[in-house]
Amino acid sequence: MSILQKIGFLVMCLPTLFVGFVIAPVLAQEGSGPAGAPGEGSGPGAAGGEGSGAGGPRIQQVTLDNPLRVDSLEALLVAILNIFTILMIPIIVFFIILAGFKYVTAQGNSGQIEEATTTFTYAIIGGVLVLAAVAIAEIISNTVDSFAA
Repeated sequence: MSILQKIGFLVMCLPTLFVGFVIAPVLAQEGSGPAGAPGEGSGPGAAGGEGSGAGGPRIQQVTLDNPLRVDSLEALLVAILNIFTILMIPIIVFFIILAGFKYVTAQGNSGQIEEATTTFTYAIIGGVLVLAAVAIAEIISNTVDSFAA
């Protein structure tokens, strides 16, 4: 197996492991911050603070619309995981087709058959890791929800 194939395999596997083992625990900690809204009762716009006088500088309130369709960190991470899954499935299918093409063109050459077998094996391992990332995120989310209730 060449170094490029090893690098390609790692490039396919590392994001899946990152999502499953690093981001999923972050989903579990969503909503465990300190109580109370940040910035209550202080700051330039608070009663009696700067800018409340007649001659002081005026603070203009600016509102930003959320361009994303998510309202929480958990929803954002789930959306990223879904996009990652959608992008990885065609890549995995491509490598399975490539392995089949290598089998057909091997014509009995044991070296090419071995290369086709490793390509197919790594494609299947990549697919299992993608599915495992989704499953791990769902398991952690359900576990945290059961403790919170």
